[in-house]
Amino acid sequence: MFNPNPAAKGNCTIVFDLDEQKYLFVSENFYSLFGVGVEHLHQNTNFLNGLVKPKVLADIKRLTAELPPGESIQMTYHLEANQKQLTEKRTLTIDGLTGHKIILSNITSALAVVSTPGSLGKVGLRERFLDSLINSQTNFLIRIGIDGKFTFVNRQFLKTFGYAVDEIIGHHFSKTTIPEEAHLCEEAFSNCINNPGKIIRLIHKKPAKDGTLHDTEWEFVSIADNEGNIFEVQGIGRDITPQMQMREEALQIKDSLEALINNTQDHIWSVDKELRYLYMNQAYVEQVTYLTGVQPYRGQYSYKHEGFSRQIIDDWTVYYNRALNGERYSIISESIDPANGQSLYFEVSFNPIYTAAGDIIGAGCFGHNITERLKIQKELVDQNERLRNIASLSSHELRRPVASMLGLIGLMDREDFYNPENKEIIAHLFTVSAEIDAAIRLVVDSTMPNKTARTK
Repeated sequence: MFNPNPAAKGNCTIVFDLDEQKYLFVSENFYSLFGVGVEHLHQNTNFLNGLVKPKVLADIKRLTAELPPGESIQMTYHLEANQKQLTEKRTLTIDGLTGHKIILSNITSALAVVSTPGSLGKVGLRERFLDSLINSQTNFLIRIGIDGKFTFVNRQFLKTFGYAVDEIIGHHFSKTTIPEEAHLCEEAFSNCINNPGKIIRLIHKKPAKDGTLHDTEWEFVSIADNEGNIFEVQGIGRDITPQMQMREEALQIKDSLEALINNTQDHIWSVDKELRYLYMNQAYVEQVTYLTGVQPYRGQYSYKHEGFSRQIIDDWTVYYNRALNGERYSIISESIDPANGQSLYFEVSFNPIYTAAGDIIGAGCFGHNITERLKIQKELVDQNERLRNIASLSSHELRRPVASMLGLIGLMDREDFYNPENKEIIAHLFTVSAEIDAAIRLVVDSTMPNKTARTK
C-alpha cells in the first residue's frame, strides 16, 4: 500500500513484508529520490532491481538474508541512472501482530541531513510504528481465534461499523453478519482452518451497529504457530459499498436501456471491424429470423448467416465498410415477406462507432420499417394524379359539351316555340346531354383508385 509521508526532501521510508512479498508503506519522496514512477514498485518486489549494479544488488540481498531479527545494517550505494549516492539503514523486525518478517528501510541522499533512525531498533518503537501503520489503513484488518471470536480489529473496522473495542473483542464473528449470509462467513472460516496458507475470498454484507449494511470484500488466511498449529484466522477487507451502489445503478440503467431498446419495433444492431455482430435488439433478431428462417446470434460473422443470399451479403459488406471508413449515411432496403410475397421496405442508417481516442471500432445500424409509409405516399401520389386527371377532364371533356349546350340554347326561338328550327336544336341538345353524361361518368371513374382514367 502506498501512502504519502511528509518526510524531508531527500529522505524516504519503505516498509516491506518479506513473508507476503508486498510493500506495506512507501514514502511519496521515494519516486523523486530514485527517479522512477509508481509502476516500478508494481513491477518489482525488490525496489533496487534495475537501479543499482547487479553485483551491488546481489551483495545487498546476501546481507539482508543474513540479517537477524532486531538487527540493522547500514549501506551506501550509487544509482546507475544518475550516480546519486544513497545511504540506507535496513532493519529486520518481526510484526508482533502477524508474526511476519518486516524490513524497515530508512534511505537518505548524501545531500540530505541524516536523521537518526536508531530508535527504530527499539522493539517498542518499532511495534508502535507498525501499529500506527495498521491503524492508518483504510482497509479492515481483523483476527479471529479458532473458537470464532474476535481477537483483534483495527481502528478502521471500528470506525466504519460504529463499535467500541470491548463490543467486538471476545465476541463471535456472527455478531457482524446478517442471518441470510451467515453461512457464507462460516464456510470461509471453515475453509481457512482446513486449508492452511490458502487465501479464502469472501464478499458479503456486514451490518454496522446502527443496522446500516455495508458491502464488504475480504481475503482470509489462517495463522499458525511455530509448530504449525493453526490458532487464528486473519482477514483483510475493504468497504465496497460505493462500488456496489454504482454497479447496481449501472445495472439498473443498463436494464432500463435494454428494456427501452427491446420494446421498440425499430431494429438496432452493430458489427465490429470484422463484421461480427456486437449487439442486436429483440426486434432485429425477430425480423431477421422471420425473413430468413435462421436466427442470428451475437458474435456471429454477419456474412456467414445461412439465411442471407450471396448478393445480400456482398451488398451489406459494402454498406458496413462504408460506415467503418467513417461515413454516416442511410439507405432503403427491400425484403420479401415470406408469408405473402409482398415487398417490405426498411430505412437503415449507418453510423461509425468511435473510441474515446477517436478510433473506429465498429458500425452501429438503425432500421425502421417504412413499408406503410411508402404505401401511404404512393396512395397520395395516385390521389394527386387522379385529381389532376379530374381537373383535366373538367376543363376539356365537360367544358366542350356545356359550351355547345349553351350555344344551342342561345339559338332557340323563345317567341315561337313551334319554329321548325327549334326541333333540330332540341335534337342537338339531346346529343350534347349524352356527351355531358359520358363526361360525368368519365370524371366519376377517374375518382376511383382502381379505375384507369381516360384522358383526351
